[in-house]
Amino acid sequence: MKKILIVEDDNILQRAIATALTDAGYEIIEAVDGSEGIKKAQSESPDLILLDLLMPKKDGWEVLETIKKDDKTKGIPVLVLTVYEGEDSISKCMELGAKGYFLKSKYSLDEIVDKVKESL
Repeated sequence: MKKILIVEDDNILQRAIATALTDAGYEIIEAVDGSEGIKKAQSESPDLILLDLLMPKKDGWEVLETIKKDDKTKGIPVLVLTVYEGEDSISKCMELGAKGYFLKSKYSLDEIVDKVKESL
């Protein structure tokens, strides 16, 4: 069973995504801030990370940069799922190594599950 780490500070959205991915057959690991996300990426070795950008402690850009610089975690695909629009943000995430960048408002839970399947 593939493990997905969801790094998201919005508890309601995190639960909704976790439920959809669990129903699709994935094991879910959750983190509510950037610092916890980095620790769980290193300790749990997930198969994929869904990452929000605007979070407490460490933002998603810092999480992505840290994950991609660490030999243990750099190979994990990261999908950025955020409300933050902007070409600069998209470019920065892709330069840091994100596999995809998706706006929360434009994707349903089913579409998020499909993007996870495509990325694995």
